[in-house]
Amino acid sequence: MNFHLFKKNQSFNWTLPGADFLNSKNLNGKGLKVIIANDANFEEKAKNVANTIVKRSDILGVIASWTSEMTMATVDIYNQNQLVSVSPGASTSELTDQPRKFFFRIIATNHLRAEAMVDVLMNKINQNRATIFYNPASPYSSDYKKRFKEKFLEKGGYIVDSINISQSNFNAKSAIQKVRNSGKLAIVLIPDGQVSDALVNALEVIKENGGQNWIVGDSSIYSPKTLKIGQPQLLEKLIVTVNWHPLRNPKSYFSQTTEQLWGGSVRDRTALSYDAAQVLIKGIEENGEKHRREIKKILAGENFRVDGVTGKIEFKPGTGDRKKHPLELIKVVRCDNQVFNFVFIPEKYSKPEDAGLNCLSSN
Repeated sequence: MNFHLFKKNQSFNWTLPGADFLNSKNLNGKGLKVIIANDANFEEKAKNVANTIVKRSDILGVIASWTSEMTMATVDIYNQNQLVSVSPGASTSELTDQPRKFFFRIIATNHLRAEAMVDVLMNKINQNRATIFYNPASPYSSDYKKRFKEKFLEKGGYIVDSINISQSNFNAKSAIQKVRNSGKLAIVLIPDGQVSDALVNALEVIKENGGQNWIVGDSSIYSPKTLKIGQPQLLEKLIVTVNWHPLRNPKSYFSQTTEQLWGGSVRDRTALSYDAAQVLIKGIEENGEKHRREIKKILAGENFRVDGVTGKIEFKPGTGDRKKHPLELIKVVRCDNQVFNFVFIPEKYSKPEDAGLNCLSSN
């Protein structure tokens, strides 16, 4: 059967929401063929997927794995086979310290993310002592912790303790008791890319904290699972650093279209993945009919630029890192007509109405 997914089919009396969000522009006289591969967030499967992809000459580039863990497992496969990979979410600084010519990323590196988190502690909540919860076996979490510690100590901070949050037998109650015994301090949550029990345990830390100590979390805490905690007194001292929030520009074409398509706002993962696709599409378009290895030169060129949802995208010479990436601070507030009756909003707003939300219950 041959029909356009986003056009009204004669057999049905419906049209998908956001049906006109795709324009009719072609890509070098052709349509864009997309192949979706699932690595299941498991290293061996991710490697198998990557080894299969690089053998297909019709695949011109890859929107690579979200997590640093899966990216580190596969980046050399793509690089050695001269196939461009653009990661929306791999932020580990290892990829800056040991760059690969065919790797590019949309997300801010851990250097920048750690700096933003330190700024929250020092300048917003006036805390210069902290206990870090992280996964030492994770390329993302361990690197983030390392960069955070460097920045925090540089600014005069003091790390009271570093606690492994990834273990299945992790005891949040005893961990919080250690925090209580250490005096006034902040809790820093840096779970991994959901390759262990770290996120589940991080949520238990939030619950067990009981709203007493300030908590600063990385973007993995930006999750419906956090909102599901559902108790305002547990969430009111939580600040999360994220890559993008839909309320940054709620009237933008992207925000309005995604609202139509999915019936609600999307998270930063969707925005970053969309931007990764825009980068790769532009690289393919400008490369024309040349070999796929040449797309790397396009993306690495000094004049390459994409105006993405998350801001202007340009890459630093020699690293594949993005030149600039503004980060957002968000918090949790009550909003009765939202799922779980809570919502994340930018930290600069005192209440959801200031952010343009109507939180009156329809009941």
